[in-house]
Amino acid sequence: MILRRIIQHVQDQNWTAVGIDFVIVVVGVFLGIQLGNWNAARADRAEYGRALERFDAEVEANLATLDDLDDEVEGRLERARDGFAALRTCEETEANREAVNRSLNTLVGTHGLHLRRSALDELTSDPALLAQQSAAERQRLADLLFTFEMMAREASISEFYPQEGRFENNPLIGIGAPREGAFTFYGAEFTTVAYPLSLQVPIPEACRDNDLIKSYRTWLFWQGNVPTAFQAVRSELQETQTLLAEATP
Repeated sequence: MILRRIIQHVQDQNWTAVGIDFVIVVVGVFLGIQLGNWNAARADRAEYGRALERFDAEVEANLATLDDLDDEVEGRLERARDGFAALRTCEETEANREAVNRSLNTLVGTHGLHLRRSALDELTSDPALLAQQSAAERQRLADLLFTFEMMAREASISEFYPQEGRFENNPLIGIGAPREGAFTFYGAEFTTVAYPLSLQVPIPEACRDNDLIKSYRTWLFWQGNVPTAFQAVRSELQETQTLLAEATP
């Protein structure tokens, strides 16, 4: 319609009308582009809001996981320390033997750092989401990602290194009759048949076994680092959650 009018006005040499029609076309195109940009920006803001909601849910899930693991990890460390202390007394008492045997069944397992991070990866890699973030938000999320990767790497060493030389292969340790048990691993319930370990020689003899002493030392040293990794990640998660909550209107 506009094009036909412009052609007609040119043929009629009505230059004023041509100019008016041209302005109308330019303004229409400009408004259309602006409206498209506004709609795109609104869609990007909405998607960023949804990404923040996913991230907040992920943070809450990770904090809950860390809370659940705190007591479990500290309990394992306490049993291992008590057993090691009892072993190093080199005294054969019922309490010492019970502490050692309890610790032996603790040392067969280790903990690492296994948390959700898909929403964090999205916020730190998607260009459209990065464009919606302030400089402070981008820096905070980048710091959180760095802590995640660094602590996960360190915790992985702490989780797997003590298992490289299986201490239950020590000839001083025996395997008892099987018993059924159940345990929870990251929210999932498992049933299993356990074969409890126990010391097969007197404590005064076991306390002089260098391999057994080193197995305790290795486990305690590396697993003792896990609570530190937990706390570092928890602090970063909470700080990031607070910053984003304050920045969100």
